[in-house]
Amino acid sequence: MPVPTSPVGWGVLGATAQVAQKAVLPAIAASPTARLVAVASERAADGGAGRFRPVRAYRAYDAVLDDREVEAVYVPLPNSLHREWVVRAAAAGKHVLCEKPLAPTATDAEAMAMACETAGVSLLEAYMTPFHPRAIALEALVASGRLGALRFARAAFTGVLDRRDDHRWRPEMGGGSLLDVGIYCVAPLLAAAGRTPARVEASATMAKSGVDVSFSGWLDFGDGFTATIECSFDAPERQLLEIVGTEGAVTIDRAYTPGPADTAMMLRHRDGRLEEIVAGGADPYREMIEHFQTVVRRNTVSRRPCAVSITLLAVLERLRAAAGIAA
Repeated sequence: MPVPTSPVGWGVLGATAQVAQKAVLPAIAASPTARLVAVASERAADGGAGRFRPVRAYRAYDAVLDDREVEAVYVPLPNSLHREWVVRAAAAGKHVLCEKPLAPTATDAEAMAMACETAGVSLLEAYMTPFHPRAIALEALVASGRLGALRFARAAFTGVLDRRDDHRWRPEMGGGSLLDVGIYCVAPLLAAAGRTPARVEASATMAKSGVDVSFSGWLDFGDGFTATIECSFDAPERQLLEIVGTEGAVTIDRAYTPGPADTAMMLRHRDGRLEEIVAGGADPYREMIEHFQTVVRRNTVSRRPCAVSITLLAVLERLRAAAGIAA
């Protein structure tokens, strides 16, 4: 991958967010082509990222956007705030890495993409899984035709969200399991199929707060290829992706939050032989950060453009409607 000629100056809005603290800020700190210029938090005087040594810390998000040394901003705010702050960042001339899902709806995401295009800045959804070497190897395996004609797929991502004050329990903030862990399930299915489903069915179990606490869905992509998804905030931790074709079936454990040690996937051939396919390991957050920095510096097209994120959101909306969840 080409290396940017000088470090990209980063700003972070809402630096106390868990994903920022545990994953994205460490990735920025680890990248030699990144410089943490400014952070902001409404809850912490030091911006919530003192240990990452930003040049400046603010209480107000606007102050980060006004900082002339900030070239790109990371937005890990609740889903309902994504559109507002991405549009404001674009108006300030900042490139934007926005936490997944890009927005609660495809309409919001389209508006965000248009705002960034008009301003001449880049926008990337902070969905890190596709940047891991094993995910790239999976895409190559499916594209190679070694699986034959695709017939079935199964994607499951469940776990226990026991922080009852978490914004993902609040419908007005874009909460729910489908918009959170469900994205990891549906995205690789769309990539494997290369098209959107012709038909979907779904069922959801609703929490008292009004969000889907568990969600299951069925997607018919046509040409004999169907897939199921399972996602939940109240089931044991499970991460599984299986794609089955007429010539082979590939299975991946810990499919959605891989790290440097997650390098293998199992391929079962038509004759029953098992083959372990080993790809490289890496921190997908750092891979994502460095990819985005290359896009910013070289003004190139991302390997995961906004149109892909918008299509994904449109499919999620169809699934929600099929489950009877009001828009």
